[in-house]
Amino acid sequence: MSSQRSAADIRADLGHPVIDADGHVFEHYPALHQYCLDEGLEGGLYPQMANCSFNGEPNWSGLSPDERLARRSFRGPWWALPLANTRDFATAVSPALFHDRIEELGMDFAVCYPSIGLNFPAYKDDEVRNKLCRALNRYLADSYQGLQDRLTPVAAIPTHTPDEAVEQLDFAVTELGFKAVMIGGFVPRQLPAGGEMATWIDSLGLDSAYDYDPLWQRLVDLQTPASLHSGSMGWDGRRSISNFTYNHMGNFGSASEAAAKSIFFGGVTHRFPDLRLGFLEGGVTWGAQMVCDLFSHWEKRGPEGLKAYDPDRFEPEYFESLLAEASDPIDLPAGFGRTMQKGISHDEVVNDFEAAGITCSEDILEQIDRSYWFGCEADDPLVRLAFDGALPEGATLNAIFSSDVGHWDVPDMSEVMPEVWEQVEHGWLNEDQFRSFTFDNAYRFFSEARPDFFKGTVLEGVTV
Repeated sequence: MSSQRSAADIRADLGHPVIDADGHVFEHYPALHQYCLDEGLEGGLYPQMANCSFNGEPNWSGLSPDERLARRSFRGPWWALPLANTRDFATAVSPALFHDRIEELGMDFAVCYPSIGLNFPAYKDDEVRNKLCRALNRYLADSYQGLQDRLTPVAAIPTHTPDEAVEQLDFAVTELGFKAVMIGGFVPRQLPAGGEMATWIDSLGLDSAYDYDPLWQRLVDLQTPASLHSGSMGWDGRRSISNFTYNHMGNFGSASEAAAKSIFFGGVTHRFPDLRLGFLEGGVTWGAQMVCDLFSHWEKRGPEGLKAYDPDRFEPEYFESLLAEASDPIDLPAGFGRTMQKGISHDEVVNDFEAAGITCSEDILEQIDRSYWFGCEADDPLVRLAFDGALPEGATLNAIFSSDVGHWDVPDMSEVMPEVWEQVEHGWLNEDQFRSFTFDNAYRFFSEARPDFFKGTVLEGVTV
């Protein structure tokens, strides 16, 4: 760590507040267990933990070696909490202690996500999934009472169907008072022709099994910013039965990219311009690549670009004459040109960008800039990609500081702000970009969706 100053000293020298857009509470299991019992969940919390994973599959630790091999069960995290720092772990479990320490940690306001509860929206059993989410949301709402001036939790919203999502959303926002939510970013759906393990990933937009417009509309109506915090461990290519790090690296970014593309190409950001979506813990590199790919595909696969591949514009006779005149070392029989023309001609030609409402490249940037935010951790040296102007047309991305306190990524909470300040010390961000990263972008994300988001908090009256 290059900075020798404390987190509080760094914050004191800044001319702006700091918003942590993704801290974590680690659930107090005995307390959450009682909320699960109160929801009528048989056995409470503990029997359900054997199936709490991002894709709802049984946890690796509960399976025998033969079962792991047969299912290709992915190895999840182990020793995943900073238990060597007892005070920090207590801070992750106790919102009141986090509230007491937040200034010491160099922050002004934090949006807090669950830990085991990240997996609840993926639970496969319909009844258990919804009871788990209700119990978690009631637990979180009660846990943060009286602390809302500096902390706010998010509610967990399952998305296996739009109906359950809207029902849970209404309960969380209108009855429990949540100001922000975390929605399940995908649903593994079973293929009718396959067995238990034969699934496809429904990312809620393009080619979804359901029309999720009622969910997007309700989020807009309730003025609720929504984040996606789902990982892709357990997807093809992330199913190592022995190595957690292999499964973990890039998994949040992969899940976020799938959802972001699905929502974009499904026309969601076009139809719901007031929708605000955050993609957490995956950094911004996948977002930068996505924007570059959208531009290049629009150029070559948009309506104008496709004209370069139109089989009707091919000249088979001219093609054959060119080959006939060439001095190839092997014989090239005539007729290949006409065969190629017929072989690639078909009537199912579509505009992949039509549902997204894209008429020019500027439309792409307008939708990404308006609708998408990208959570980046303090130690991510590539945050600069959001600001360095290397993207098409010099675009920037809405990177938001996400501490991930409470998880193994942060063995010492007091080092988070010095670590993020290194972005300036190393020259990766200037101080204006640092302000955008640690304050302005997050403030806009929450307040654009809900103008009174910061009412009653230490940030009330502050403007970007």
